Amino acid sequence: MAQASLLHGVRVVEAASMIMVPSVGALLADYGAEVVKIEPPEGDLNRRGHHTPGMPEHPANYEYCFLPDNRGKKSLAIDLKAPEARGLFRKLIENADVFLTNHRPQALERLGMTWPELRAINPRLVYGIGTGFGDAGPEADRPGFDSVSYWSRSGMEASLFPLEGWLGSLGYGSGDHPTGMALFSAVLMALLARERSGRGTRVSCSLLAAGAWSNAVMLQAKLLGATFLERRPREQARSFTSVYYRAADRRIFKMSIVNHQRDWPKVCAALGRPSLAADPRYATLEDRREEGRMAELIAICDGVFGGRPMAYWEEKLREADVPFSVLSTYDEVVADPQMAANRVFTEFDDPELGRVRTIDTPMHVESHPKLPPRPAPRLGEHTREVLAALGLPQGEIDALAGRGVVVG
Repeated sequence: MAQASLLHGVRVVEAASMIMVPSVGALLADYGAEVVKIEPPEGDLNRRGHHTPGMPEHPANYEYCFLPDNRGKKSLAIDLKAPEARGLFRKLIENADVFLTNHRPQALERLGMTWPELRAINPRLVYGIGTGFGDAGPEADRPGFDSVSYWSRSGMEASLFPLEGWLGSLGYGSGDHPTGMALFSAVLMALLARERSGRGTRVSCSLLAAGAWSNAVMLQAKLLGATFLERRPREQARSFTSVYYRAADRRIFKMSIVNHQRDWPKVCAALGRPSLAADPRYATLEDRREEGRMAELIAICDGVFGGRPMAYWEEKLREADVPFSVLSTYDEVVADPQMAANRVFTEFDDPELGRVRTIDTPMHVESHPKLPPRPAPRLGEHTREVLAALGLPQGEIDALAGRGVVVG
């Protein structure tokens, strides 16, 4: 007999859009939870994310922004503002284990979806909410997206911003996914607590807090009163290993040296300049930090690295065991053999495109495999199935569809 999935039997109701909270539902679905995604009649905004100016253009106009965080879910398209929707939503919550949302406080109150209201319906419910700016304070009801709440507000983006010019676009949703992982962990802890107490609870995470946690080391320095040094142009950087280099074929790469004294001879070996390791001007970190020395090393590295193509330096840096990475193109990322070996990508059959590769969720639980990936649902694809499971007769479902309360 096949082993049941780790979360088989867990029922999730998701009333959330875009990426952060839907990513939690995707993780739960991967391990066997039944996730009913409530969408408005016009669909989750992220179904149209690929139309955002500057996003890659797909020849078949495929909803690629929607795919990674909504695979394997059931789509229930319903107008939650309609009076008839209240009773249907209540029935969903009565039988749910987890409720996920990113609606703002005022919207939750209007829709009757606050934690006290849902706890009264189902005391065993785990209520997971993701926010832009947290549960409290004057900005609790502000709209928040990862580009502003996570990246800009945490201080990380200011440290990345070039001294002159504009920072390029950050990856779409790149702050949402780590925040979603934190909320996913909180949901799992709440499910564990419920197994012990029999009671549900409310868990939350915000882009604001997750951004601060991601930038915790630098913020800790500020909290302790450390002095931040002024930023310098690249050629005057305080560490020759903190800047980017170009090989002869113009490929850009960077090194990451943490144990400066142990790894200094390795860098010299990779450069083909082993004598630098014993050069009294550079032999110790204290020597290298003398005024002007790092600029000298940057100039040396520029001259050496610029004389050979990247393939040569990849071989030399690996031989010397120096941590480094080439700045990969998207073509290289999706063909990366290391990612393939670690199952970063997976495949499924899509009714429109045939065999499709997608990004797997990033964790694996030994002896508890994920469900095979499935397509993201079409808008309202499961509306009738979900409503029938709640006990609604076909005629009533038809009437709701006729009045525009549901789609599907």
